[in-house]
Amino acid sequence: MPATNPAPAPAWIDRSDTAAAWVAAALHHTTVALDTEFIRTQTFHAELGLVQLASEAAIALVDPLPAGVGATLVPLLAAPGVVKIVHSASEDLEVLGHALGQVPAPLFDTQIAAVLCGYEQPPSYQKLVQAELGIALDKHATRTDWLKRPLDPEQLRYAAEDVLHLHALHARLAGQLAQLGRMAWMDEECARAVARAQQDQDPHPHLKVRAVERMSAAQQQRLWRLLRWRDREAAERNRPRRWILDIPIAVRAALMDKPDRVALEAAVAADGKPSPRLAQKLEAVLGETASADELAIPLHADPTEFEKSRARELRERATQCANELGMAPDFLLNRRALEHWARHGRLPKDLCGWRESVLGL
Repeated sequence: MPATNPAPAPAWIDRSDTAAAWVAAALHHTTVALDTEFIRTQTFHAELGLVQLASEAAIALVDPLPAGVGATLVPLLAAPGVVKIVHSASEDLEVLGHALGQVPAPLFDTQIAAVLCGYEQPPSYQKLVQAELGIALDKHATRTDWLKRPLDPEQLRYAAEDVLHLHALHARLAGQLAQLGRMAWMDEECARAVARAQQDQDPHPHLKVRAVERMSAAQQQRLWRLLRWRDREAAERNRPRRWILDIPIAVRAALMDKPDRVALEAAVAADGKPSPRLAQKLEAVLGETASADELAIPLHADPTEFEKSRARELRERATQCANELGMAPDFLLNRRALEHWARHGRLPKDLCGWRESVLGL
């Protein structure tokens, strides 16, 4: 394993001028390690509590709570010449995109890189550091309230450690990707992750509900309408989705054809938490005329025998290709992509690219 340099002492930054100076220096580098700490318990949008940054020479723990401090990070997050090294970046991208209005890019996600290099399961940061660098991390501050101040020394150590080894991981994994000829795949996967983080709310939330497999087209459309209403309400009120409408209630309501208030009150109360007010809102939502968007949503449908046969053939091909590449089959072609190809003869738009070449599609 490569030797690691002594860890630089992290700097606590809670002033905009100090943060701006750190960013100005970091802009002269080609990479910066990045992580965030946040709280998501009683809100729709995660509340950003800390931003950890590391150049190859310095670590900064940036407090985004004082006014103006977070905004100073935007030029660095947006800098096209500075690659942001992050581990398992999806939530970090989402949080920074909402809190600071800037999704970090370009990106190098060490978890994605590890899977492209042959890790069967997406490894945690702790496991990847152990496997690649031979360093055992001690994690004891995972349940910290990152919005409280001051943070104690153990919490600060934990936060700094999350970016301390990212440059070393980047160097090792980038080297492996180059040897395997997969750096272009990595760039494509990371660009896709950034694009997902820049999207609005999920346009098809009904497809993530398991019960949709047993629903008619009209029922799926009603479920979509209810879940889109839930998402809008949750975002506007900044409350967790489940506080607005639980999935079981949405499913029970969507199964009803022209339900009255009594039936909806019963559907709401079935879990032991009656709410006439929620029933009234659901009645209003279900009473709306179906929009053009609703009528055009993709619907779940049981595969035909022909589609099942195509799926089996492609699954076998994908498994063989994955084994030859030393890659997890589910990463090469997940179930959603498999079903989409079997039905439409093409991969989902968000998965087109290197997979098509590898699979010969």
